[in-house]
Amino acid sequence: MHFCSLVFTAVGGSRLTSVVVATLDSGEVYIIASLSSRTDTQVIYVDPTTGLLRFSGKLGFDVFKSEDEALNYITNGSRWLCRSTTNAKAILGYAALGSFGLLLVATKLTASIPNLPGGGSVYTVTESQWIKISLQNPQQQGKGEVKSVLELTELDIDGKHYFCETRDITRPFPSRMPLENPDDEFVWNGWFSMPFKNIGLPEHCVTLLQVLLCAQCLITNTYLIVKYFKSCHS
Repeated sequence: MHFCSLVFTAVGGSRLTSVVVATLDSGEVYIIASLSSRTDTQVIYVDPTTGLLRFSGKLGFDVFKSEDEALNYITNGSRWLCRSTTNAKAILGYAALGSFGLLLVATKLTASIPNLPGGGSVYTVTESQWIKISLQNPQQQGKGEVKSVLELTELDIDGKHYFCETRDITRPFPSRMPLENPDDEFVWNGWFSMPFKNIGLPEHCVTLLQVLLCAQCLITNTYLIVKYFKSCHS
């Protein structure tokens, strides 16, 4: 699956966001997230029965100082216990549908508007990946549900959406509204980000905007960013 997106790195942040999706030999799946806006790492567990996301916020259990420390914890120090790992740059959404949990991540970004006034950059996501997680006790799916899952994973995403990690870009730049309060009219993945909000990690799933619907907004914001930048250096 492919996908386009824009992202602002955290103002003053010293690292880029990193996401590792680890599947153990047991079939258990963990989402390990190190955000650019934070200095620690969170481990989100995918319940193998219900597909619900689990996070308690406990240091040493699902909050760690680094990605390596988190990986060592879930594998008991043996990386051989990992059946597979997927490295990504951002989480784009998640949903548990019938027999599967479906996780969408961005695996490749391109800087579209670097070095914003005040810090941060805008990135375009040029590649994305769907990760299908089999559930142990799947619910029976009707033909309509199966069709919905197939349609979701077949969406042509790459090159058609954008996002920002640290600023609201659903409104003219610079927006006075906080990142967590975007204009819902332009948000593509509102329902798809809810599982992360439900566990108290709303910032872990970026706010996606669709280029087709927000073209004027994107053009206007690019113009305003350039204008704002010039005024800061005049």
